[in-house]
Amino acid sequence: MEASSSGFPAWLIVVLALVGLAIYIYTAYCLMKIAGRLGVENGWFAFIPFLNYWLITKMGGRDSTWFIFMLLGSFCCGIVTMVMFIIIMMDVAEALGFQDWWGILLIIPLLNLYVFYKLAFTEP
Repeated sequence: MEASSSGFPAWLIVVLALVGLAIYIYTAYCLMKIAGRLGVENGWFAFIPFLNYWLITKMGGRDSTWFIFMLLGSFCCGIVTMVMFIIIMMDVAEALGFQDWWGILLIIPLLNLYVFYKLAFTEP
């Protein structure tokens, strides 16, 4: 097989892209289920980039200012969006009956996939 211009094998790039897509679909599906559990309308917004920020802010009970800051932060300073996402997910965890530290665990790679599952499909 030929290597791409960056030196990576082409098959590896395809596999990584498919894994990334699968993780995106999984987390969006979990967010949609969490929205349903909280009674937030338009849970399918979770699948649309940037519109999912709107859904997350509504799930956390925040006003539209948070959505605007998350949207702007994603273009200029991603850490701002990440911190706001964690704060909102702490509120979401509490609204679902879990302790707020479940939202903080979203920072840890791979463990965050379990946290999404836990919030979407289990009871506290």
